[in-house]
Amino acid sequence: MILKDIDFTEFYTRTREIFSKHFNEEQVDELMEYVEILSDANFRCYKANMIVIEERRSGSPSNKLIADMEWVARSVGEYRVSSKARINLYISQIRSEGTTLSDATWITDDVVYSLGEMMDRLSIEIIKREDFSKNNRPAHMLEASQRLSDRVEKYLKAKLKEIDKKGFYECVHEQRTYDLEKIVKELII
Repeated sequence: MILKDIDFTEFYTRTREIFSKHFNEEQVDELMEYVEILSDANFRCYKANMIVIEERRSGSPSNKLIADMEWVARSVGEYRVSSKARINLYISQIRSEGTTLSDATWITDDVVYSLGEMMDRLSIEIIKREDFSKNNRPAHMLEASQRLSDRVEKYLKAKLKEIDKKGFYECVHEQRTYDLEKIVKELII
């Protein structure tokens, strides 16, 4: 069964609570807008991809439906990337007392393991767990997803403390390969 909708309320509440320890209310509101767009895009991507898989399994798959859903996945994929980039850019703008950390490791490097990537992973794992639960998947799948979320949340909190301590957040804006301008097509999902 493909999920028709998902309630991200608990995720948003938890994320807002984590961010509130490091940013003022206006900044948290701004960040949460990007997190909500990211979560919505992840869910639309999930639905589009699941529809494609389901259609490909059918006896006589519709090439039009598959193409339409692949377009949706491609389009919302760009929203995902944009939202992650906006989270990173916004935080770097409000935490800009320094510019680089020369002795960074991958875990302390803001660009390699960004807050946008962490928010993306957390929202994806929520979608997975909801899907696993509704589709009666083995318990170990839910548990593995939760363990991954717990670990990402742990490093999210550590990264935010690190940013507070060092006073800045480094961001290199991601450059996109795909140019979707002038392709006008309504998203079905």
